[in-house]
Amino acid sequence: MKSLKKLLKNPLAISIAVALVFLALRLPGLGQPYYQDEWKNVSASATVAGAGTFFAHPPLMQITFVADHAIFGEDYFRVLPLLFSLASLILLFLVVRRRFGQTVAIWSAVLYSVCFYNVLAALQPDVDGAILPFLFLLAVYAYDKCVYDKRWRSLLILALLAGLLIKLSFVLVIGAIILDYLWDNRQNGLIKKTAISAGVLALFGAAYVALLFLFQDLYPAFSISFMLGHANQFAGAGGRNWTQIAVQAIKAVFYLSPLLIAPLVWLSRETIKRTRVFWLYLALGFVFYFVLFDFSQGALDKYLMFAIVPLAIMAGAIFSEAAPERVPPVKSLRIGNFFATLSGWRRKAVLSLAGLIFAAALLVLNWLPQTVAALYPKSEWFGRVLHGHWNVLTPITGGSGPMGFYISFLFIAASFLVTIAIAAMVRVLPAEKRKAWLVPATLVIVLVGLSYNLVFAEEYLFGGLYGSSPQILSQAISFIAKDPKITQVISYNDIGNRELSALGKYAGRFYAAPQFEAGHEVKFANFAGYYMIVDIPHIYDNGFYGKFFASCKPVWSASSGRIDGKVYDCSH
Repeated sequence: MKSLKKLLKNPLAISIAVALVFLALRLPGLGQPYYQDEWKNVSASATVAGAGTFFAHPPLMQITFVADHAIFGEDYFRVLPLLFSLASLILLFLVVRRRFGQTVAIWSAVLYSVCFYNVLAALQPDVDGAILPFLFLLAVYAYDKCVYDKRWRSLLILALLAGLLIKLSFVLVIGAIILDYLWDNRQNGLIKKTAISAGVLALFGAAYVALLFLFQDLYPAFSISFMLGHANQFAGAGGRNWTQIAVQAIKAVFYLSPLLIAPLVWLSRETIKRTRVFWLYLALGFVFYFVLFDFSQGALDKYLMFAIVPLAIMAGAIFSEAAPERVPPVKSLRIGNFFATLSGWRRKAVLSLAGLIFAAALLVLNWLPQTVAALYPKSEWFGRVLHGHWNVLTPITGGSGPMGFYISFLFIAASFLVTIAIAAMVRVLPAEKRKAWLVPATLVIVLVGLSYNLVFAEEYLFGGLYGSSPQILSQAISFIAKDPKITQVISYNDIGNRELSALGKYAGRFYAAPQFEAGHEVKFANFAGYYMIVDIPHIYDNGFYGKFFASCKPVWSASSGRIDGKVYDCSH
């Protein structure tokens, strides 16, 4: 036990362990097939000209992507975001250790490493999940250093400029740092500091605009008007699809997991004060993505990846406060008589066992009978959930990835309900009882949260419970490649775009959503060829699409878990 305690107090050993966990959850995903926008980003990055006509963002985004393609190639495009995410882990540890101490830094680094949302972000061939968080942390690191050494202002300005030259949404970081600075100086010449900040911001803005025009002159692939035209699409003039916004927001909450959401119930005034720049970033992001602009037609679940870093830090601070090294007895409750008889490692072992039992009980829910419901019409899936039929599989997919895997909604809902209910019950206890129950509650939330994230990561990487869509795709492509009669293939959800294009057999895509039916009726009637279906989300059997494929001839089929794959001959 002494050697174990010594090991746990060794910063180097802890750092190595966290890094290994981080890599173990991400390295198996480097070979995941590219999906929809993922493949568009990769293919557009092959040349400067291609990037210039595709990426309607500030110039450093397309320059970064083109460099990624040139350095790592088409097959290993995910390496660059993974490297930035690993660098973010290191920066996060340094930032949090400087602000809150080593214990909070370890908590935050562990939460960041195991959170599935970050597993997805670290492997996404884009900037939102890895590159922008790195620059955010770099800016906060330089901002903290500026308090004691003004020479760090240069790094702060460079980090802010770099972020804004990659994506306009990085303005959120600038706003969070300015508000944090003004709040810190609210009793120390606030009016003067506000005026100075406004002047500095004006100079910064002028420098930024000048750099945009300079890039446009030196790098003709970038166009300011193209960038502004794209940004104007989110002004919200056409009305918002609030259902889509709600679905994407809920998906982001699922990805964040109970591990980062449940501890927020324990937010204290002291934690809010200590994590001010991070929750300011969250608050500004909420206003930006849900109030000021309309992202209902965009990949909102991708944009909301900005929340991972601040929530990991806030949850780390909360857990470190809630879980002191000494576990006080619970003398005020009946069960306290039992705990009072235990001391030292025995009490911790009993508490850990209780947490493991909770986590194991929730894990077992994944092996109960589960229904595969169609996502379209949404009324079928939502109807089951609203009527309490929670043993339904939820397709986890999106235009920016992943390709698709299933998770039991019963497991998702039960994990959130249990952890939030436990956190809420502890929160409402009287102060003397709350302190005693924080440790067992923390253990349950952490263990349940870990199992939750590991299930998500396992299904994304391997599909061991409910099936692997990459495995189905690989088998389907192998069949199509060997059959010379198959010359033109339309793909469901654009799955396999890259692979079919490489074979010269890609003929287009379709999405089994009601709003596309009229167009697809014409498209299907005029196409005499083959269709490849990797059936996630499941196609509604009694709708137009299900009835159409029922009239076609299946020439190949396979299944992986609950995911089916078919190739149809619809040439008749």
